[in-house]
Parts: sequence; structure tokens; C-alpha cells
Amino acid sequence: MATALVSLPATAAAQSADGLILDSSESSSHRPQSSGSALGMAVSSLSLLGSSDISLPESMRDVDPRYPLPTTGEITEPAIVEKRVEDPAIRLERWTVASPAMKRNVSVQIMRAADPQVPAPMVYLLDGVDAPYHGGWIGQGEAQKVFRDENVTVVMPTEAIASMYSDWVAYDPALGLHMWETFLTEELAPLLEAEPELNFNGRRGIGGLSMGTNAAVHLAATHPEMFHGVFGISGCYSPLSPIGRQMAGLVVTSRGGTLENMWGEFGSDEWIYHDTVSAPEGLRHQAVYLSAANGAVSAEEAAAYRTQDPTNMAVGTMLELGVLRCTQDLDAALRAHGMTHQVVEYKEEGAHNWINFNRQLQPAWDTIRPALI
Repeated sequence: MATALVSLPATAAAQSADGLILDSSESSSHRPQSSGSALGMAVSSLSLLGSSDISLPESMRDVDPRYPLPTTGEITEPAIVEKRVEDPAIRLERWTVASPAMKRNVSVQIMRAADPQVPAPMVYLLDGVDAPYHGGWIGQGEAQKVFRDENVTVVMPTEAIASMYSDWVAYDPALGLHMWETFLTEELAPLLEAEPELNFNGRRGIGGLSMGTNAAVHLAATHPEMFHGVFGISGCYSPLSPIGRQMAGLVVTSRGGTLENMWGEFGSDEWIYHDTVSAPEGLRHQAVYLSAANGAVSAEEAAAYRTQDPTNMAVGTMLELGVLRCTQDLDAALRAHGMTHQVVEYKEEGAHNWINFNRQLQPAWDTIRPALI
């Protein structure tokens, strides 16, 4: 979801929504205040499809030929098998971690803390839909700027395409084996924290953007004993809601995966387990930051979109207005449970893209930092 999820679905209802999105997103780049009504209608039309999954034709799927990544049954214990410096100017390294759960060596980018002599927390950053080998947080993102002088170890797992960073119920022929929740919480964290050179202070945070947002907040809510702060930038938090269901489906199917291989049939225990909106209690004692924009395209975004496929702006506006509703839903759920400590920023303009995401990383870190340092 951090990059365009390709064109929207080829059903009659979705085609109608797609036309509306194209028209309304173009006008929103000039009149942001007007986009709410038109884009709202478009998102509502997708909500009407909530009882059935959107199906993308093969021509609209962005399949990465490198997947599925090869696996092996020979890995029996988690282990760090390699460390190498990737960019000394920003203290960026790449660690290779043998994972029994994933049945392969997993590549993780590590940005070391500014002062190795001072105990430091760890912050896990989860990427968007493609979650590539060269992660978005450092590439298109601004993690190197935000954390340049910070005494925090930044952990960025890579090659998690369309995974929702979760444990899948079945191997997927297109995307491979995904067992990310087990890897992150049971394998990777203990290994990193045992490394004397990282000088861990016992405090952890986690954050995500787009696809990674769903996972970050879910992991924080279901493992409250592990995390002390969490942030979500432009994501959905209930895969059971009409919009959340379609967002999850688009993440998986846009990259060639089969949705049922993730959590089984819709409504299963796994789908329920990943619904943070209905079970937000685990966030009560953590620092929480959430943000979403209204889908209106800023002048800076409009200039960037002019060099891209025209559908990217349409998809960016629709997705961001969709995650706005998702964010409002979680905010309301937290308040219904008596929680008012969360910091929630609703931006008056911004679409689903890195320009928007990058602006929120600094306030996200500023919000959770006191709980970690």
C-alpha cells in the first residue's frame, strides 16, 4: 500500500467507483476541501462490496518474479549468520538471520544507535506492500534523517511482500512462506537483544506505514508485554470492516497472492485475531500515535504525480481516504474503552504516498520516544 496497488477492480461496481475516483482526485489536487464528498462516495462504493472480495484480473497484478523465496528445512535454531556494513554514514548495517519459522535466511536492515556506550531501545519499522530488500524507510523514506542523532536501534525487516507481517495459515504459490509474527516476536527480538554491541535498554517500540501499520498496531496490542510504544501512519486496523477487508484483499491479491492462504476464509479466528478495533485493550499502557490524511492531493504531491502513471493519484486518494476512516474507527474504539492517551493526527490534505508518510515519521517518533528512552 506504500506504492500504488495498480488499477482498481474490474467489476461493474468497482469500475463505477474507479471513474469517480479519477474525476474527484484530479479536482482534489486543486480544491482539497472539495474532495471529501466525491472521494467519500467512491470509498462508500467499495464499502458496499464488503460482503464479497474484490477480484483483480491477472493483467492488474504486479507480481514480483523473485518470489516465492526459496526455503529449507535445515534451519532448526534462530541465529545471526552475517553482519555487514551497508552505509557507514548513517550507521546502516544488514544482518542475515536464520529463521526456523520462515525456513530461510531473513535479511534485516539495522540502523545502529548514535551512542553505543549508552543503553538504547529498539524500534521496529514495518514497511508497505512491497517491503523490498532495500527497504522504503531508508530509500524513499526519511528514517535516516529522523533517527540520525537518536540513541535508538532501528530494526527494519525486509522482503515481506504483501505479507501483512503475519503468520499465514498456508504456503502461497506466488508469495511463499510468511511467518512474520513468529519471526519478529519469538526469533528476531531475543537474538538482537542478546547482542552486547547493541546495548539494549529493555524498551521496545514498533511502527508502520500502510501495510506495515496494520501489523505494527496489531503486534503491539496482542503483545503488550513486549512493546512500550507504537505508531501507525496511514493504515487500517480492522480487516473485518468493509473497507479494512478490501484493503487486506488488495494488498495480497495485487501482488499475486491468494487471500485465503493468509488467514483462511473470511471471518475465521485468524481474521478476528487481527482485528485491533474490536480488541484494543493491549494499547492501554503504551504510547500511541496514529495519523491519516483526507485524500486531498497537496501541491507537492500533485507535482510528483505528474511524472507517474495517472492511476497512481486515483489510487493514492482513495486509499488515504479509506485509511482515514480506519483510523477514525480505531480512535473511537480506544475512546470507547476509556483510553484518551493516544495522539491522533488527522491531516487536512495528503494522499497515500511517501510525501505524506515522511511528514508523519518525526511526530510519530516524538510521541513514543519518551516511553522508550
